[in-house]
Amino acid sequence: MRVNRIFWPVSVFLFCLLLGVWSNDAIAAEEIKAPLLTGLTWVKMSQDQKAAYIWGAGDIIDLEQEIMEIYPELKRESFVTKAVEGIGDVQINDIVSNVDTFFKEHPDKANLSVIRILWDTMIKPNIKTGIAGKPLQ
Repeated sequence: MRVNRIFWPVSVFLFCLLLGVWSNDAIAAEEIKAPLLTGLTWVKMSQDQKAAYIWGAGDIIDLEQEIMEIYPELKRESFVTKAVEGIGDVQINDIVSNVDTFFKEHPDKANLSVIRILWDTMIKPNIKTGIAGKPLQ
């Protein structure tokens, strides 16, 4: 009787553990990609959500810039340096407004990423060379 009391919970625990390991392997086997934010989602977001997205992207860019200042060997002409060069002084609300305007005027391009729109409409027009010093196209 005592053996059954211990055997039952241990069996359930082991089954759950094996199930967890199996499902974890199945998930790991799939390629998990974080999708880029596109206009399809952007147009449904609140102004606060849009500002938070741009603010977060700006924080990542600022962090990368600081790291490049601490470790000069990491300096390169990357998207980060081009973003700073192209829109470093632009206010968050102005960036949000620009993206809003683009998707209102081009609803057929709602499948494009917000980052792509920023590059094409705000960064690229204000830089001299492209990423890695490549010519702009």
